[in-house]
Amino acid sequence: MNPLRLAALTLIASGAVLLVLDVIENLLSNSWSGMATGYLWSMIWPAGLSGLRRFVEGNISLFLWQRVIMPLLMLPLWSVMLAAGGILLFSGRRDDTPP
Repeated sequence: MNPLRLAALTLIASGAVLLVLDVIENLLSNSWSGMATGYLWSMIWPAGLSGLRRFVEGNISLFLWQRVIMPLLMLPLWSVMLAAGGILLFSGRRDDTPP
């Protein structure tokens, strides 16, 4: 199996599990509060997140950090995993047409 497809299917399965867990948690608490991607990243590796911020703000653009990356980091983790898995699944597909 293609490694990209394997990674894609792993991301999609993990994203689906996280979606189910978020839905169950939110049904029990009667409020919607999905785990943000940036929150989990800051819990796992805070130096990596702050390093990315310094790099993007210092070398690329403050606008990119504030208007593109920050909104992505505030998305629920399951949506980011499903989207990344979908992109990898599409990019890892085989072209079965003969030359």
